[in-house]
Amino acid sequence: MINYEFGAGGFKLGERVDIRMTKQRGILVSEAIHVSGCNTYQVLLPSILIDGWTKTTHRDHLLLRRLDAGESIFDGTKELTDENSFSPKGIDASAEWILAAADADKEFLPEIDDAVGVEEVAVSPGAEVWSKVYGKVMTVSYITRNIYSKELEYCAVYMDGAKEVYTYSRSYTLIPLVQKLDLPPPEKLDPVFEDGRRNIERRR
Repeated sequence: MINYEFGAGGFKLGERVDIRMTKQRGILVSEAIHVSGCNTYQVLLPSILIDGWTKTTHRDHLLLRRLDAGESIFDGTKELTDENSFSPKGIDASAEWILAAADADKEFLPEIDDAVGVEEVAVSPGAEVWSKVYGKVMTVSYITRNIYSKELEYCAVYMDGAKEVYTYSRSYTLIPLVQKLDLPPPEKLDPVFEDGRRNIERRR
């Protein structure tokens, strides 16, 4: 049985990363655990706007490199210092300080999400469940957690004729029925599955 856990590659949500293939830089804002046991991250790319919206992309953790503290997301030649960057944390940061830093075009460094108090995985991907909301039997496809959220979100799928319908629910709206999809033990998985499950570290 695959051990489904968040925190693939030792990354934390809120960390700034470089995508090895494209060299785009961004911030980790969500993590998903797929039925295969592979984990992917949603990366917010602040420097890329499409129709006024900031672009996001999903990447396997093996394709990510954690940026050093002094590396800029927007300018690869710029070195970040206390004078040209800022990171408001907690409730003690004043509005005046934040507005002044933003007006001075200082680079924003997000607060790292240490996942304190996040709920445990209640339903594994591949489980067949009864949805209390939809009144249907579904199969859980993947689980996601968004930055600073304490609750997990379960993506479940069911068939409406020949059409796949995806729903998103909290654990308390799902009643587990059976573990429908049991993948082979790790030593019998293809390399693509093995790679996606390396360096999984449980968050505390």
